[in-house]
Amino acid sequence: MSGVGTPGFFPAFRRLLRARISFATFIMIRFDPGKAPVMLDAWFVSKRLPSAALTEYLSNTFPFDPFYQFLDLPPGGGLYRLPEIAPDRFFSSEYYLEYYRKTGLCDEVGLLAPLPSGARAHLSVSRFERSGPYRRREIQCLKHHAPVLLELLAQHVAAISPTVTLVPPVNAPSLADLIRVYAAETLAAQLTRREAQIAALVLQGHSNGSAALMLNNSRETCKVHRRNLYRKLAISSQRDLFGLLKHLL
Repeated sequence: MSGVGTPGFFPAFRRLLRARISFATFIMIRFDPGKAPVMLDAWFVSKRLPSAALTEYLSNTFPFDPFYQFLDLPPGGGLYRLPEIAPDRFFSSEYYLEYYRKTGLCDEVGLLAPLPSGARAHLSVSRFERSGPYRRREIQCLKHHAPVLLELLAQHVAAISPTVTLVPPVNAPSLADLIRVYAAETLAAQLTRREAQIAALVLQGHSNGSAALMLNNSRETCKVHRRNLYRKLAISSQRDLFGLLKHLL
């Protein structure tokens, strides 16, 4: 495709995919390690997405996004449907119920491509509820063309942001670290490292069982840590946890 690295690439790329599948949003983002996402371009059908949705995502809620969280990319990147990479309780998480669902979106496919700088290019292609989820043949079509689509995406994003200087991920505080410091300094609650890790995973939509796998602990151990976490923070639910800590993100 001609136009890589030029303003004409994004609409041409959108038309290429729209000739094969129906979608309502087409958003190109760069994920830099340890930083908020950078919006590169966006298109919405009939402007149906709530006006504040993208602003809130870029400034506050992006750490909950499974595509932002997903780091286990193969060298050439990959194409993923939201349920394939989301934590096991994502669709009952406060982020999904209080933010994602209110956008009116019902399905999302994302292209994720690693860049030479260490960043990741992300193309989000979503459907609204009135159109229903992607059909099997549409997903098969996208996966068939994914290698070419990923290469084009990576080339374009690298071309329009070649001088980005990234902060290595190890230099950025983790969500668990932010939670632990905030709990100690503001809430007078001394969380253990594991309790803070559990808090971060619960916020992102992991169940006790999923958190146990992530932390290489038993499910029962994670349940104990979660009970202790809630007791120390004087809360009783995931919703309370979200309300107490979402501003850290």
